[in-house]
Amino acid sequence: MSISNVKAICFTVCIVCVVCLVLLGLVMIWGGLTSEFAWRVGMTLGLFFIASSITLTVAGRVGKV
Repeated sequence: MSISNVKAICFTVCIVCVVCLVLLGLVMIWGGLTSEFAWRVGMTLGLFFIASSITLTVAGRVGKV
């Protein structure tokens, strides 16, 4: 797998996580959803976003070497 493929996958995961977090946040605000499950989903999406962004950064640095 090339560095450009890794970058594309990580960027896609980041975008999907941001969109899902925004939608979850809107549902939690306007729908009154305050369950522990919703918070766990949000934290999981945040973790995926952080992991993908770190991988994206590392892939960018490795690709320049």
